[in-house]
Amino acid sequence: MVHAVMDEPAPRLAPERVRRLVPERWGVPAGAVRALASERDLNVLVDGHVLKVSNPAEDRALVEMEVAATRHVAAVDPSLPIPRVADGTGLGPVVEIADDEGRDCLARLITVVPGEQLEGMVVTEDLAEQVGAAAARVARALRGFFHPAAGHRDLDWDVRRLPQVAADLPRGDPLRALVDRVTPALARCPALPGGIHHADVTLTNLLVTDGTVTGVIDFGDMHHTADVADLAVTLASVLRNTSETQVCSLWELAGATLRGYQRSRPLTPDEVDVLGELVLARLALSAIISRERAAAHPDNTDYITQYDDADTRTTTELARLSPTELAARLHRLAGTSSAPWSEVRERRVAAMGGPVAPLFYDEPLEIVRGEGAWLTDASGRRYLDAYNNVAVVGHADPTVAQRVSRQLRTVNTHSRYLHPEVVELAERLAATMPDGLDTVLFTTSGTEANEVAWRLATELNGGTGALVVEHSYHGSTKWMADLSSNEWPPGHRPSAVGTFRAPIRPADLSAAATGEQVQAAARMLAGAGHPPALLLADSGFTSEGVHDAPASYFEGLLAGAHAAGALYLADEVQVGYGRTGPGLWRFRQSGVVPDLVTLGKPMGAGYPMGAVVTRRELVDHFAGRYEYFSTFAATPAAAAAGNAVLDVLEDRGLPERAVITGGHLVERLRALAADSDLLGEVRGTGLVVGVDVVDRPTARRLLQALVLRGVLAGLTGRDGAVLKVRPPLVWDETHVDVFVDCLERSLTSLAP
Repeated sequence: MVHAVMDEPAPRLAPERVRRLVPERWGVPAGAVRALASERDLNVLVDGHVLKVSNPAEDRALVEMEVAATRHVAAVDPSLPIPRVADGTGLGPVVEIADDEGRDCLARLITVVPGEQLEGMVVTEDLAEQVGAAAARVARALRGFFHPAAGHRDLDWDVRRLPQVAADLPRGDPLRALVDRVTPALARCPALPGGIHHADVTLTNLLVTDGTVTGVIDFGDMHHTADVADLAVTLASVLRNTSETQVCSLWELAGATLRGYQRSRPLTPDEVDVLGELVLARLALSAIISRERAAAHPDNTDYITQYDDADTRTTTELARLSPTELAARLHRLAGTSSAPWSEVRERRVAAMGGPVAPLFYDEPLEIVRGEGAWLTDASGRRYLDAYNNVAVVGHADPTVAQRVSRQLRTVNTHSRYLHPEVVELAERLAATMPDGLDTVLFTTSGTEANEVAWRLATELNGGTGALVVEHSYHGSTKWMADLSSNEWPPGHRPSAVGTFRAPIRPADLSAAATGEQVQAAARMLAGAGHPPALLLADSGFTSEGVHDAPASYFEGLLAGAHAAGALYLADEVQVGYGRTGPGLWRFRQSGVVPDLVTLGKPMGAGYPMGAVVTRRELVDHFAGRYEYFSTFAATPAAAAAGNAVLDVLEDRGLPERAVITGGHLVERLRALAADSDLLGEVRGTGLVVGVDVVDRPTARRLLQALVLRGVLAGLTGRDGAVLKVRPPLVWDETHVDVFVDCLERSLTSLAP
């Protein structure tokens, strides 16, 4: 505010004049008249309205801005309970009058909002949360509002002006140390999101009815400021509330206020960094202004100093913490805290089992950020990701992040309640499958999907044995580990598991040869007392070194399984979701329709998800004796992730791009392999490629050489000597060229 507004006495109007003015200027009957408390203006309750007469020194542009803002808010959020401004009779919303001393003033007639002032009431966590929600709601409604008066308003209550307001404080004044402390945080405000704000959503300006906030009043302190500075005003008010009874701790109130606020307007870490200091700045302003105003207006001391004791109490408690400690406490409450990066490797070994959960690469990477096809480590170095299929649509995809976070901010509970996200995802997945595969059961992972498929199969046919490829992977539970032959330790071979060859040798690729292999393994199982229930095969044979099987091989799998009384499961956990082309699923390229399909890894782009897709009769048979339920399978947020992934795949044409980019990748790799003694056969379809390396030690050294050049890849195959290239589908030909160029340099570095 311009200092003249604070120095000029408030307007004066006798009740009789009010009773004449209101009908005359606004055409509204005026009965009972009662003055309301105000610092610098005159507010008079007139039946169902409040006559608000601005200080004679007030700038007309600011009054007009306030009127425009309330009308903007009412248009944007009509249900927000704020006062409405009445138009004067032929005069517009702002009416010029003279007060009883003949001073020209600007007057408005506004509607009364129901409720009692919250200041002085007991503030519970519920009320604090409502206050935070009201502040966010007003801020959101004002987003996009503009008025030229806001940018040049010098308002002492603006927390950013604390250094100027405190300029005359003597060096020994305790408030001087507080001002010095918060000044660095104030300097960060211009770099933070901002706009025109109410800037005074406080307990004084919030009305409550039966424990519910029913009104937000007084837009008189509006100015352009940082969003977090606007929140700091509200938070300071809640923390220093003047109730004689305190039923919540300061931190309980802070947490509740932030919860309410962030339901509408999430905070950034940078904003939370300074929030505590801005609260202290607001409290310091309150103390300084109170001191100055009380000295200048001794007749209004009670009103001016009503917050002094509460300000002191709250300031003392907050200032006990250093700026770093205060920010850390608020980060925890706001959910913007991050785990420290110091000594992560040693801490992980101590807390996470050491060798049971090994890390990639000789020198493990500390990955802190991802974007599209790139990952960034703690030092800021970027790596081209050629390995991670979980991020099928790219790391930190904004479409997925937005849809999931929006759902998490709304509701996220189990799937025994109806929710359209879950149903939509099931329908969309079923629509990508061949006729007959019409029922979807959701899980939290590919492992769990394979477990559920196993239960469905054994319940249907009573078998106890499983058929898998000789070097396969299907999950990490006890039974799935037994069905993952590449995980078997020396000497371990479960008696209920039979194996058959991957599509490696030409002689094994016909339907007849494949079917005979499967039936031979089935006979062995039956002879051991384990008639087979299920055949599981990764459709891309990625654990075996990536092999592109012909349709005849898949035909043999299906025929062999059915001849043995077993069901055929196509495991698309690694190779699915458009990696091999527009059909989304690798098995579809064979024309074979499996009995069950399992999905996982890329399904939620990082959100843990899996699914079994099968025929309805299998599920109905299972339902004759069992129910199926997984608490975290297909929650609304998980389903939102799944739908967003499908959206991105479709909208960006990523499966179609995978064919083109994959073709370029294979072409360049084969050209490179032809000139290298260290590389052999290159196999792949779309963006899943295996490259034979001369031996395992060389393959490991090659992997490390790639990392040193900023490329992340993996190894696979029965001897671990196949370079596995399985990047996010956002790769294009430029990423291929970066990868192959780095691979070429890495090979050169390994040459004797």
